[in-house]
Amino acid sequence: MKTPFVRTNRRILIIDDTPSIHLDFRKILDPDAEIEQSLAGAEEALFGIPQPERLTFQLDSAYQGEEALQLVKRARAEGRPYALAFIDMRMPPGWDGLETIEQLWKVDCNLQIALCTAYSDYSWEAMAERLEFGDQLLVLKKPFDSLEIRQMASALTWKWQMAQDAAMKVLSLEQTIEARVHELLKVSHLLQYDVLTELPNSTLLGDRLNQSLALSRRHDKQLAVMFLGLDRFKRINNALGHPAGDEMLKRVGQNLVATVRESDSVFRYGSDEFVVILADIRHPQQTKGIAEKLLSAIRAPQHIAGHDLSVTASLGISIYPDDGLDAIALIKKAETAMRSVKENGPNDFSFFIDEMNQLAREQQSIESGIRLALERNEFVLHYQPKMDLSSGQVVGAEALIRWKKPGQGWVYPSDFIAVAEDSGLIVPLTKWVMAQACRQACLWQAAGLPKICISVNVSAIDFRQRDFVDSIELILKQTGMQPTLLELEITEGVLMQNVDATVTALNRIKALGVRLAIDDFGTGYSSLSYLRRFPIDVLKIDQSFIRGLHRDSSDAALVSAIISLGKSLKLTVIAEGIETLEQLEFLKSHDCEEGQGYYFCKAVAPDAFAHYLMLVKPLPSAQS
Repeated sequence: MKTPFVRTNRRILIIDDTPSIHLDFRKILDPDAEIEQSLAGAEEALFGIPQPERLTFQLDSAYQGEEALQLVKRARAEGRPYALAFIDMRMPPGWDGLETIEQLWKVDCNLQIALCTAYSDYSWEAMAERLEFGDQLLVLKKPFDSLEIRQMASALTWKWQMAQDAAMKVLSLEQTIEARVHELLKVSHLLQYDVLTELPNSTLLGDRLNQSLALSRRHDKQLAVMFLGLDRFKRINNALGHPAGDEMLKRVGQNLVATVRESDSVFRYGSDEFVVILADIRHPQQTKGIAEKLLSAIRAPQHIAGHDLSVTASLGISIYPDDGLDAIALIKKAETAMRSVKENGPNDFSFFIDEMNQLAREQQSIESGIRLALERNEFVLHYQPKMDLSSGQVVGAEALIRWKKPGQGWVYPSDFIAVAEDSGLIVPLTKWVMAQACRQACLWQAAGLPKICISVNVSAIDFRQRDFVDSIELILKQTGMQPTLLELEITEGVLMQNVDATVTALNRIKALGVRLAIDDFGTGYSSLSYLRRFPIDVLKIDQSFIRGLHRDSSDAALVSAIISLGKSLKLTVIAEGIETLEQLEFLKSHDCEEGQGYYFCKAVAPDAFAHYLMLVKPLPSAQS
């Protein structure tokens, strides 16, 4: 099978001082095309033999080496280089063949050469002294025949084309490899650097910190790790949107880099968390000064999205080798110190101390305990009655979680709810409470007890779950609970996070028939204009105001105002934390409708609550 003809560069330059030689080359390489075509056509017509496509060459002539040099230069400039040159050895009075080759290769190193020489010209040794005989130079001894010329022309032009194709493939391969390397470097950069702040991220932190620790060990020097967490940063995102929050994070990162030394490193560790490595620390007092500068730099007001914004941070510090010998221990202890600052008061810094680690271990133990308690069914619900203040009858109950831990007795919410919220375990915990409270209410009804409204507390984390409303609907369906007898207590802080989305979720809950109450009202920051947008049924006055009714006139005025506000909005008002007759009398005199507290009954187990419910029956309106 014949290889198909491939079109290639057939440009040939003939360099000889004798015009007749040029005519000879043209007769050999470019015979009369019309005559050949006519003969080929006749042969095909007579014998039916298809004729192969004939090689054609583009021939140019030069009579001296200098003239040839100009032609080669022009051909390269036009992007139409010569593939082959036939060069005579002797061309008086100008350059001889060897000098012509030397000059031509200076401007076109790819040019194939056929050097035409007679036996009386230079010896092979003499030519080898002047030219490097490689695969681009062939010597053609005179006299030569036409077949030799045509074979050489075909082979050398084809060889030129193959060399160019190979060079192009190598170049393409090099470009592909270079592009791939750049792509890998880009991916590596994305893996190791934060896209938003352009700071190295937590992936690179471990490597850099280990390098710094190795230097510190070698030179017997201290090293500090600082863990910074922005305080209440989500309020910027909630109020102004994520673009404003992102711009603030970039500004914070820039300020941190500008504050530390060039030998120090700044990393973005999490969404609103940063880590700083301080190398070559001579004394903790030096670290204290840098911590104060960093907090001051973060506090600097920033003009973003048309607003003058300011943010603060909590900062924890661990020191090598006092607090740890490896990267993980130092980062963990610096973060523990930062968490301690956040709990005790933001916009400050603290060095790590062992007591913090003990607290962290206790919190981890509580978190693990909650997980096991959910699996082992160790949680129980107690119920505190809600009373109609004018009649003293039961109108509802608040479900309050208790943890009966084997071997330790009762664990109260104040000891584990905060850990549940920090770890996200509050979500399954709330679902369990809601389902259990609904089941218990249905059991009481099945036992012939009056129907009452059951209240369940909901956290901000619960409310932010996408399936929150769907989970309520599922629990109502699974337990058979009448939706109008379920009431969700939500704090003001939850309501004011992303108000539009909150209104949408509340309306979906109301569409199910479930009641909604604002818990701890008066301690948050909701305004009347926002309050009117929420489909709320109940205002629950925080117990801190009830306690101060007879000690603080401002508390009395505030409670009175909340009662009036609730009535103007046609909401039910309930006071929690009623402990004395004086408090009860004040609330009744101001027409507060409902109340709960130790004055009536503390939260009790389901059986005890059922007994209380039988003694103090609900009002007829609550049974309907």
